[in-house]
Amino acid sequence: MTSPRTLYRRLDDWARGLSRLRYALLAGVIVTTTLLSVGILLDITTTVQAVTMGVTMTGLYYAFDVNASDD
Repeated sequence: MTSPRTLYRRLDDWARGLSRLRYALLAGVIVTTTLLSVGILLDITTTVQAVTMGVTMTGLYYAFDVNASDD
């Protein structure tokens, strides 16, 4: 059976291999999905806030390229 650490490293390597745009889009989708899920669990409407946060995070991740390696 694969350990959680191995799965995490495999997922991390895959994500770091994505292009700048795809990494930013992935981050935006994860943020939006997470905020929508929390809104559903708390029984409050968070659609506008979730989409706004997802778009903002996508823009920030793309602009600052947090996945770039420092050579």
